[in-house]
Amino acid sequence: MFLKIKKVSKSTNNYSEICDTMESTKYRKYLILSVWLLDISQNTDILDKGETMKIEKKLWITLFAFGIFAICFSGWIFSQSTTREKLFWDNTIQCETKELAEGEIKSENIALPEDFDIPRSILFKTTHTIAEVWLDGEKIYEYGNEADAPGFMKTPGSCWHIVDIPGDSAGKSLEVRIIPVYEGYYGNKVSLVYGTRGDCILKILTDSLGNLVISCGILFAAVICLILYCGAAQRKRSDKTEAKIEIFLNLGFFSLLVAVWTLVQCGFLQFLIPDGRTLYFVDYFSLFLFPVPFNFLLYDICKSKYHKGALIFSILYLANMAVDVLLQCTGIIDMFRLLSVTHVIMVANAVYTVVIILYEVRKAGNDVAQKFQYPMYVAMGFGMAEMFLYYLRRFQKTSILLSTGTMLFIIMLIWIQVSQYYDQYIQKQKVIYLQKIANMDMLTEAMNRNAYEDMVKYLDEGEIKLRTTGVVLFDLDNLKVINDDFGHEKGDEALKLCYQCISQAFQNVKNCFRIGGDEFAYVYHSDEKDMIPERLKTLELILKKTAETHKLEYPLSISAGYAYYQPDIDFDFKDIVRRSDTMLYRQKRRKKIARSTDLNHLFSRMEKHSTEEITDEVILQEKKYQSMSVDELCSVIDLLSPTTDNYPYVVDFRADLYYIANQALDRFCIPKNSFHNVISKHKEFVYEPDYEKLKEEFDDLLKTDRCIHSMEYRWLDLKKMPVWIHCKGYLVRDDNMKPLYMIGCINEIGERQKADNVSGLLGETGFRQYMEQQDTPLETGYLLRIGIDHFKEINDNFGQEYGDFVLRKTADCISGCISEAQKVYKLVADEFLILDVSSDEVKDADKLYDKVRIEIDRFIESNEFKVMYTVSGGIVPFAALKGNQYSEALKLTDFALNEAKKLGRNRCYIFNEETYRRFLRKREITQELREAVNNGFRGFRAFYQPVFAEDKKVSYGAEALMRFTSEKFGMVSPAEFIPILEETGLIIPAGRWMMREVMGKCSEIRKVIPEFRVSINISQVQASKSDVIQDISGEMKRAGLPLEALIVELTESDLLEQNINEKHFLTELKRMGISLALDDFGTGYSNFHYLSELKPEIIKIDRSFTAKAVADKQEYYLLNQFCTMIHNLDMRICIEGVENEQEWAMIRKLYPEFTQGYFWGKPCGYEEFIEKFTENRL
Repeated sequence: MFLKIKKVSKSTNNYSEICDTMESTKYRKYLILSVWLLDISQNTDILDKGETMKIEKKLWITLFAFGIFAICFSGWIFSQSTTREKLFWDNTIQCETKELAEGEIKSENIALPEDFDIPRSILFKTTHTIAEVWLDGEKIYEYGNEADAPGFMKTPGSCWHIVDIPGDSAGKSLEVRIIPVYEGYYGNKVSLVYGTRGDCILKILTDSLGNLVISCGILFAAVICLILYCGAAQRKRSDKTEAKIEIFLNLGFFSLLVAVWTLVQCGFLQFLIPDGRTLYFVDYFSLFLFPVPFNFLLYDICKSKYHKGALIFSILYLANMAVDVLLQCTGIIDMFRLLSVTHVIMVANAVYTVVIILYEVRKAGNDVAQKFQYPMYVAMGFGMAEMFLYYLRRFQKTSILLSTGTMLFIIMLIWIQVSQYYDQYIQKQKVIYLQKIANMDMLTEAMNRNAYEDMVKYLDEGEIKLRTTGVVLFDLDNLKVINDDFGHEKGDEALKLCYQCISQAFQNVKNCFRIGGDEFAYVYHSDEKDMIPERLKTLELILKKTAETHKLEYPLSISAGYAYYQPDIDFDFKDIVRRSDTMLYRQKRRKKIARSTDLNHLFSRMEKHSTEEITDEVILQEKKYQSMSVDELCSVIDLLSPTTDNYPYVVDFRADLYYIANQALDRFCIPKNSFHNVISKHKEFVYEPDYEKLKEEFDDLLKTDRCIHSMEYRWLDLKKMPVWIHCKGYLVRDDNMKPLYMIGCINEIGERQKADNVSGLLGETGFRQYMEQQDTPLETGYLLRIGIDHFKEINDNFGQEYGDFVLRKTADCISGCISEAQKVYKLVADEFLILDVSSDEVKDADKLYDKVRIEIDRFIESNEFKVMYTVSGGIVPFAALKGNQYSEALKLTDFALNEAKKLGRNRCYIFNEETYRRFLRKREITQELREAVNNGFRGFRAFYQPVFAEDKKVSYGAEALMRFTSEKFGMVSPAEFIPILEETGLIIPAGRWMMREVMGKCSEIRKVIPEFRVSINISQVQASKSDVIQDISGEMKRAGLPLEALIVELTESDLLEQNINEKHFLTELKRMGISLALDDFGTGYSNFHYLSELKPEIIKIDRSFTAKAVADKQEYYLLNQFCTMIHNLDMRICIEGVENEQEWAMIRKLYPEFTQGYFWGKPCGYEEFIEKFTENRL
């Protein structure tokens, strides 16, 4: 796993800032790491935090359920109670009026009751009409005829009227006149109530209470959405993320406009804006505008090419509003009269919304649309119901449906969006924690190898930083001894204490990394350069003090080596590390040798000399080993080999000799236990993918001052199967540090698979272990095997190092596309395996493949198209696996991937049982063909089909046809086994056998029929990859056949695939005078150029051409013209596929020189051919 390091300012002088700027490029990679971490640390904070958040979410749902229960239960108790005091909100009294009509004016008349002895108020509502109130013939109230009203407005709007009636009005006549402004339209039915003014106001509120509550809820939701948008926008700017937050903005404005429209309808806004005409425009403006943010919301949700329709509808609404306002202000027509146009647009919009949501969900597979489809359906359903009811009420009154639907729509959307953000928050918290633990060693709490590798990458990319960089390498001495003698707990304790001591001596802990089992690295800057020696001395003192304080049973010591950038030597960070590593191992070497000398003598000299001087003196004792000869070294190996199960060895660099214990020959495919040319000979028994790494290791040993060799790689056993070995050795050098020889031991460690060195992913054994851990066979899920197309060309053209870079980036792309429920493994070479047990849908695997391909395309683009490559994929459901699921999985996914590559690459193939059965059949036939070729061509036979001259009744010759009988499948069709022979190259030995067999039989027949000729088919593989001319010539001489007895047949398609060898073959064929027949003419490109260039003796018309000609007049005409042309070129024609007498009657009119087909005779064995076609001549 690798982390991405953000670009850091050039002024950064501390590598802790680098660590602070790290963030994950592929969150999914850390999930792989987290599985391992959570297995070994079940009480981590992330687990607790995630579980706590899940519990909190469940508690909120439970709280909501209990709230619903409380409301329902309380309502039931209320309905059961019979003794309670009823409270009345509505204290107004309904007036019984008499409706009269005088012309276009309608009026409501009433004689005021005794209640009007004191001042009272009457209440009524009008819609787009003028209202007048008369008391005993005197006008006391008028609305709609104001002199200062705009002249372009006919309608006074809709509003409630509260008219104060003076006291002492009991018994007087009250008349309310309704005067229409639009012909025949009187608005809503007028209903008079009276009471105090406060009662009338309360009446307005109680009548529209439902709408008022819902309107306030929608308004509240609008405010919440806008607040969420502002918060998300601020978070987006600070986090610099690409999250889509416009949904809150669109939803907020949509809710706000619907809330305004609903408040106008319920009459509440009249208390804030006591003017009907103003409310008229507020009403229609909100109606025109609220679909616009709704369509913006729809546009953001949908991703297909059809989602632009939402923008078109938005433009329509805005244009409709502009036109309506223009017509209104010019006095042509009121907006109220144009409302039907808006309704038509809304209906079309609703249909479009439902259709595109269905398309996005079912066809395009849009996950976001799937979440939003039901809220959309609710909004559309309630909206259309509101419109239908409005027309049913003859434009007099709106209902609560639209506001209710909008409220439900908003609640559902907010719930979906908040849930999504909640899940994203949980995910992000996990990722933050995983980022932290991905860069931290869990044992010592030091920065780990991942952080170290990313820091190295950062330094290599920034040359300025590298020039001011140094590194100190630390190695805990004798960790293995501590583990073996005192237990692994003490070993872990030693590692923790080691890091604590280093962090005390080198206080910038974020620059300290644990890079191996017992190895640490500290990266320092130029400002610390001169302090390193002093800090190493401080470290020794701290180690001694720590050992005394903790009363350790084991020695606690650290070897260290350091180096700083040198311009002429160091080209990258690895060069600095290499020099530090050399210094480190020299110090360890001194300590090791010091421990092996006389301690009493050593202690007596320690009082007078420093440790370094003493160990340098001890190293001089190695000189006695420098003079050992090759024979002496080999004798040492022979002496040690009987006492160990391992394999001691020696490499003499002076003689370039390798010598290993003799028992290694019984285990590995080593040519012999002693050989020269060490590096090149290793290629014979080192597993090929590991050979280059071994070669690099040897080169590094010879070029540097290292003395320790330790490497795990694979050798081949006697069956050529890879076996993991651990090769350890010590290199003895002369006084000038020139390598003399290396002596060591090979330990077999079995089939081991670590994380892949290049990609950082788990390998094939990791996949096997996962499969073997399953208690029951997996039935749900799928496997997706991905391979890089033409990866060898990338290595060949750009080098192996760049190929590794492509592998790493491909692994990053794949890891970034998988979810928590999915796993990815690195298989052989350029192949990856994704495992998913959460989904059984093959289309999910196909989508995942497309996602990976898109991610790789992005990498290629970001890499400035330096290398262009594609990936192929093979999908296998777990349900298809039988028997051992691990081996079946590798076998079937390999098959599926190969099928994808066969189909043209850059595509995905879904496993098909029938195709796999055909593949197995082909494989078994291939094996049988190999065995047959190796066992005297057992199962092969030569069949002969007679060829007749047009004017004779006996066969002119025969075409020799190869046949094969399988022990398992019986007679196999040539269309099936001939391509296999060509693919495997077995056609070359099989073709030679065919020549020998056929020419021998032809020689026998020509003793009776001297003019008999035999045709032999030559494959393009034979012509291009073997010396077929020599084969033909040799067999003809052996059989004693003249040149005119043989006809060589080549297919038209073979001629079109010529290479240099084929051209040579055709030239030699022509030179020798052997007749050439062009077979299957008419099935390929029919390039007539070859006819004039090669001048074949015979043109053979394919059976498919013949069948069309005898069945269709136009095809027959074409064949006739073609035969005429061939004859004009002085070539002869053989028409194949004559099946019956009727066909022959038509074919003979074309005057072919030769014919062939079932009408004359089927292919048969030699004995049957002799009996049927030559017996009258024998």
